[in-house]
Amino acid sequence: MSAKLYFDTNKTKWVGSIEGKIIVRSANKDYVEKKLKDNGVNLEHLFNTPKIEFSVTERFGFIAQFVGLIASKKLNSFILTGSGGLGKTYSVIEGLKSKGLTEETLEDDGEFVVIRGYSTAKALYRTMWENNGKIIIFDDADSVHKDPIGANLLKAALGSEDRRIISWGAEFSDNEELPNRFEFFGRIVFISNLSHMDFPQALISRSMKVDLTLNTKEKVERIVDVFGSIKANATHKAEVLEFVRKYAEDASDLNIRSALNVLKLRKDVGANWERLALYNFVG
Repeated sequence: MSAKLYFDTNKTKWVGSIEGKIIVRSANKDYVEKKLKDNGVNLEHLFNTPKIEFSVTERFGFIAQFVGLIASKKLNSFILTGSGGLGKTYSVIEGLKSKGLTEETLEDDGEFVVIRGYSTAKALYRTMWENNGKIIIFDDADSVHKDPIGANLLKAALGSEDRRIISWGAEFSDNEELPNRFEFFGRIVFISNLSHMDFPQALISRSMKVDLTLNTKEKVERIVDVFGSIKANATHKAEVLEFVRKYAEDASDLNIRSALNVLKLRKDVGANWERLALYNFVG
């Protein structure tokens, strides 16, 4: 029996799953352990099972590799999930740009397009038709796969068949320009703050994936990495990183943005920065 016990940092709850299916979620770890045990899980075996660890830095390296495969048309889909505010979107977009690809804007055409916000199934169908052949990035647009019709459209788009045919079985109005079926040549990237455990399994199984659901220690590790590359006063950066390490467990939303906000206060406020920063950091 394949079972897992882990802490979901997005929902701040312990999660117990069996054979990939979540059976219990609670803030009480003992309760989750009891439910797993009641379902026949050997907790001693579960806790003693060796776990392969991948550092945050290593996982961001995997992102760069998968984005490169998307850019070179060697990969049809990639799913990037996990904690918000740690540079997922930036890593994907800058990775594509580093390969010479350009983003589509209202004024200019490009090789990839970023879709954000809510989308209906029909809007998804239109998006894939109008951007056929391009890289379509769904950034925090979970409605496209939460809708059952949208999920089925995406399953067709991400299939491993030689020809990926997407169909719309409902009738269109007389003035509709969309076809009822077409062959899809594009690639799709999903960026989501959901944990990979909450992402549709049908899409996970059709894609390469990286999960960045990080605990507090890993979030601090990521912030330290980013601070090493930004241009700012070295003393200010060192003081802010010490501040982040000291108050990380108490932070209301620990991420790069919150750390950069503290750095801005250190620069702009001066000697009295820390109490003001703390109020915003933990409030």
